[in-house]
Amino acid sequence: MVTHIIQKTNTKSPTTMNTSDLHQEINNTILATPNQAINKTLFLKLFHHQYQHNTPYQKFCNASTTQPITTINNINQIPAVPTDAFKSKYNPTPLTTSQINTTFLTSGTTTETKGKHHFQTTTTYENSIIAGWKHAQLPPLQQTLILTPPPTEAPHSSLSHMMGTIQRKLSPNATFILNDNNLNHQTIINAANNNSPLTLIGTALAFLQLFETLATLPPIALPPGSWALETGGYKGTNKSLTKNQLYQLFQKHLNINPNNIWNEYSMTELSSQFYTSGIGNPHLAPPWTHINVINPETNLPVKPNEIGYLIIYDLANIDSVIGIRTQDLAIFHNNQSFTLIGRDPSALPRGCSRSL
Repeated sequence: MVTHIIQKTNTKSPTTMNTSDLHQEINNTILATPNQAINKTLFLKLFHHQYQHNTPYQKFCNASTTQPITTINNINQIPAVPTDAFKSKYNPTPLTTSQINTTFLTSGTTTETKGKHHFQTTTTYENSIIAGWKHAQLPPLQQTLILTPPPTEAPHSSLSHMMGTIQRKLSPNATFILNDNNLNHQTIINAANNNSPLTLIGTALAFLQLFETLATLPPIALPPGSWALETGGYKGTNKSLTKNQLYQLFQKHLNINPNNIWNEYSMTELSSQFYTSGIGNPHLAPPWTHINVINPETNLPVKPNEIGYLIIYDLANIDSVIGIRTQDLAIFHNNQSFTLIGRDPSALPRGCSRSL
């Protein structure tokens, strides 16, 4: 599908900044966290800037709310775009074709239309990745093995780009062990024999492939202090495991306790990530994001501990739209915390784990 890019409008408001200034201010905000509280008015500033300069988003806002745009003064009032909008020919970006430097594609089958998230610069995105990792206080990276394709093999994968960013900025000696769709399990076995803690990072499906292979081999046990990060799910496949079942396999085949397993939640349409560890703990949001969960019948925010559709407002989404309405169901705790329930059963299958 050829994506039609809408040109920027010429209308400028004295109350908004140009895009480069917004990138700079939001970058400074992200890098200052957690030493500095986030000014919530920055969410509104970015929204009004995008409304003025992002024609598809402006039309969406005008069609989806009867409230005058100038009176929106609460983050939860900002119209959130459904993820399917990124599959539309009217892609929700203010960037012209010449301004687009990077495009990430959503995963899908060969017959499925893929969403496109365009970036003029990935600097803000990468700062969000690193600052979010540190904010979540994940364990130190040990010998790090990454079970995703490297960025050179999957240049349009936001997950591979994230892994490459982590390698460059946090763990220069990290090794990608999934190449050409082949998972090098022997590298894990050899590393386990070094008696030094390991960090394994990959998609849930990549780990399942690993466990299926290890089930045919003599048992191995990763050294104490090892931990894992898994992401993605089983959408669009014939796999169906609960989190408990998956984490039991980590313990069985790698001797990693569930408390030492982290989950990362994000999507191609976002620029920030959300983390939780163990079983039954909520995902925590970085301060430059804002969580809302809405009742699907009323579109109004639910009360704490109630279930609804997950909406995420992400300041790092400067080159697209600030508000994303996911197709996931979640329990709302507060504006920085949610418990993921799962995908709406009526939604089309998708997910970064599917590419494997």
